[in-house]
Parts: sequence; C-alpha cells; structure tokens
Amino acid sequence: AGLGTRSKQAKTIAIQRRMDKLGERYYDEAINAMEYLDGLSFVFAKGKK
Repeated sequence: AGLGTRSKQAKTIAIQRRMDKLGERYYDEAINAMEYLDGLSFVFAKGKK
C-alpha cells in the first residue's frame, strides 16, 4: 500500500509541476492563451491513461 501511495503522490506532484510551469510561461507571455489551454488539456489527457 505504501509504494502505491508514493507512486500516486509522485504522479500528482509531476502534474502540479507541469501545470505550474504552464502558468508561469503564460503569465510571462511566453505562450498565448490557446497554447496554455492546449498544454493543460495535454496534462489531463495524459493522466487518464
């Protein structure tokens, strides 16, 4: 049970980091709104596998 919990927590942290990085890039105007939304949809679609 402990190993599964760590694995799930690691996945959650990785997703949070991806979302944070996308947010930083959007607010720094490195990407536009559509690229931001595309990135978010990719993060969540990848998590559904």
